[in-house]
Amino acid sequence: MRDLDDDIHPFMEEKRLKEVLGVARKQRDKTLEKEITKKLVNLFVSQGEYFKMADKPDPKIAKRYLEKALHMQEDHPVANYRLGYLYYQNREYTKAVSFFEKALDGSMEEELNDTQRMLANMFLVNCGIKIAKEAIHEINFIEDNVYTELEIERIERYKYEILVLDEEIFNKMFYRKIENGIEEKIGEYEFLNFKPDLNQVLLKRSDQGMEIHFQDYEPISLNLKAFYTLYGIVMAKSFRTYNELQEIASNGCGQEVSDDYIRQIIRRLSRNIPYWGQIIETTSILHPETRRPIAAIKLAEEFSACIVCRVEDFLPE
Repeated sequence: MRDLDDDIHPFMEEKRLKEVLGVARKQRDKTLEKEITKKLVNLFVSQGEYFKMADKPDPKIAKRYLEKALHMQEDHPVANYRLGYLYYQNREYTKAVSFFEKALDGSMEEELNDTQRMLANMFLVNCGIKIAKEAIHEINFIEDNVYTELEIERIERYKYEILVLDEEIFNKMFYRKIENGIEEKIGEYEFLNFKPDLNQVLLKRSDQGMEIHFQDYEPISLNLKAFYTLYGIVMAKSFRTYNELQEIASNGCGQEVSDDYIRQIIRRLSRNIPYWGQIIETTSILHPETRRPIAAIKLAEEFSACIVCRVEDFLPE
C-alpha cells in the first residue's frame, strides 16, 4: 500500500501518458508506443494496488484500474494476480481461478515473484476447496429429493469417487491460529469467535481487514504495513531493530517499506493504541558494525501474542 502523497496526480499522469501514446501511434513509433504502454500499465496496476490496500479500500475502483491494465496487456501477471484476489475476496471463485492461472502463466517479459507465486497457488487451492464445499452442500440438498431406486443406485455408485463429503473438514482448511510458537488449523466458528486471554495481544486478519485486540478495548483497525510491523514486534523473541522490522514489513507487503516509514508507523501506533505503553518495551542496543546505539522494540515480557488468520495469509519468518 502507498500513501496518497506518493502519487499526487495519478490522473494527470494517466492523461499525459495517453497523449504521448496517441502521438506515438500517429507517428507509428513502435518503440515509443511500447514504452508508454508499459508505463500506463504499471500506473494502472499501482493504482489498483493502492485502492485495494488503502486504509479505506475501494475494490470497485481497484478492479477498474486493473481491468484497464489488462485491456492494454492481457497477460500482465501482477494485474491478473491482484484482480484474481479481488474476485476471491468477493467469493467469485470460478472467475478468480481464471485470473490466478493467467497470473501464474506470466508473460514473455514478466512473472510473479516467489511470494506472489506461492500465494497464487494457495489461492487456487482454496478456490477449488470452496467450490467443492459449495458443490457438496448442493449435493446434500439435492440428495433429499432423489426418489427412484435407479437414481439412488447411480448416485451411490459415483459418490465413492468424491474424496471428501464432510463440510467441516473444509472449514478447517481455511483458518489457522499461531499461539506460543505453535500453529494449528482451526474451524470457521473458532476463527470468528476467538477471544484473547487477559494478558494476550491478538492480531487478526480476515476478509474484513486487519485488527489488534487486547482485553476489553475495542478492536483497532490496521493497514497492511502496520499489521506486518506489529506482527514483527509481538512475535519477536528478543528486541528487534527498526531495520529488522523494515525487512519483515517489506516481505509481508511484497514491496519495499522504507526505514523512515517504519518509524512513522510506530509513531502512529503509539498514538492510536491506548495501551501501547503497557504492552510494548523499547530500548537501545549497539549496532553490530558502527557500535552506535539504535532503537529496538518488542512485546513486554508479561504478555504473549496470538495470530489468527486465513491459511493463505503470508506471515514472514
